[in-house]
Amino acid sequence: MNAKQIWQTAIERLRPRVNSAVFTTWFQGTSALSFQDGVFIIRVPTTFAKAQLETRFRELIRSTLIDITGGPVEVRFEVTKEQPASSDNGVDPNTSRPAKRTYRLSKGRLSAPLRGKRVTPPDTTPALNSMASSAPQENAYRQKKEDYGIPPRPPVNYKQDQTMQPATSQYAPYAEKNASAEPARKEPPATQEYSPVHPGAEGLLMNPRYTFSAFIVGKSNKLAHATSLAVAENPGRIYNPLFLYGGVGLGKTHLLHAIGHAGESAGLHVLYTTSEKFTNEIINAIRFQKTEEFRSKYRQIDILLVDDIQFIAGKESTEEEFFHTFNSLHNANKQIVVTSDRPPKAISSLQDRLRSRFEWGLLADVQPPEYEHRLAILRSKCDSLRFTVPASVIEYIARPVCSSVRELEGALNRVIAYATLHDAPLTISLAAQALEHIYDKKPPTTSNLTINDVLDGICRYYNVDQELLRGKQRDRDIVWPRQVAMYLMREETTASLLQIGTALGGRDHTTIMHGWEKVHAEMGNNDQVRQEIASVLESLQNHSF
Repeated sequence: MNAKQIWQTAIERLRPRVNSAVFTTWFQGTSALSFQDGVFIIRVPTTFAKAQLETRFRELIRSTLIDITGGPVEVRFEVTKEQPASSDNGVDPNTSRPAKRTYRLSKGRLSAPLRGKRVTPPDTTPALNSMASSAPQENAYRQKKEDYGIPPRPPVNYKQDQTMQPATSQYAPYAEKNASAEPARKEPPATQEYSPVHPGAEGLLMNPRYTFSAFIVGKSNKLAHATSLAVAENPGRIYNPLFLYGGVGLGKTHLLHAIGHAGESAGLHVLYTTSEKFTNEIINAIRFQKTEEFRSKYRQIDILLVDDIQFIAGKESTEEEFFHTFNSLHNANKQIVVTSDRPPKAISSLQDRLRSRFEWGLLADVQPPEYEHRLAILRSKCDSLRFTVPASVIEYIARPVCSSVRELEGALNRVIAYATLHDAPLTISLAAQALEHIYDKKPPTTSNLTINDVLDGICRYYNVDQELLRGKQRDRDIVWPRQVAMYLMREETTASLLQIGTALGGRDHTTIMHGWEKVHAEMGNNDQVRQEIASVLESLQNHSF
């Protein structure tokens, strides 16, 4: 990939990680200048934008570029103005610049902006040769007026004579440039969005580092890896569709890209997208009447990979179009692979017809890595960084329970950076200093509460029966105590998500995570809920029911 392609990919990854207003303000006017010898130079429009990007977003941009390129990257910003679309027409940029400043007119010319006013007919102006110097200004004014959405007036039918010929020939390249530019401005911006000839060309770029050989297999992801590998070897003939689900940062996207790379190596047409991009494309297709090209793009492929499918739930047009796309590909024995942060049954607003189709093939979950798996991931990361880390330090980083592989790799990166910046050897004490604000943010629980203690206390506090909490009933009077139990079991006991789910009627770990997130969000937004949870916890700790 060249610098422009790398930066375009980086922009697509940065957009969801930054507030939309902040993204528009600081990132929209940027572009790539060059990428040589590990130095990526980014063009910014102003010195103020440069200062903001350097102080607030340099590390975010750098880490994103490292993920894309797979190697060390140094980020620099340069303030440069974009050059004009081209000086190929032979016009010097310095001579064409005054043409844009239509408010500066020569002495004796019109003194006010030409807001729709007609120019005096030529028969009242004896020296027509003097108008030659103002011809570019008139063209620039006409171009500026169209940019503001004002329709151009029909041209005045002047009587041309021989004295105008020098001006016409002198500025012929400029006139040809404007004539060729006008139709381009009238074209809708989205007309180039779809290309049914090469369907895979319009999909998102896949990370070249996300391959099966780079995926670390453990007990928590063994099923997902095996099924993904089987799908890559026999696309469309086994496990179709394949539905991968699990928490964030556990490797679902890695497996999705690995399937895509294997398909491309076999010469198949692969299209990788996200539910957000799919939704935006169907909206633009409807808006610009390009639905046929949209359908052609998504239905003339061999493998369709969709990330974060849960976000299409509740969007009727998107769900319907995906339903028809799914049927078309599945009937043609084309492979479909989707990922989600929860199983289909837990996506509450998803249409039943889509839910049943997602459950048609194979559901494979990815769970948080266990201790031995975390050790293997960290050692592999050290090898890829070509950085020697003592085994004792790796064991220290891997010891705390971690719910995300990204969090685990981020902790390793922090320790390495801390040692490099302080020019100190990697030791356990140094790792403890580097991670003190991360690992000590939530101190280990000292509570002696067990799952049964919490369950019994919740039932007494809310006056509900344990069998109802373990059952499938979804009334508000039952669902809320059940979610509070999930929250307190995770916060106040040492039980794993699997153990909590088993105690609450055999529920999936993603359901436990959803319940915990629900209560946690309510506590952040509602003082009464916070006081209620504190009261429940106090009653549990004091055993005064």
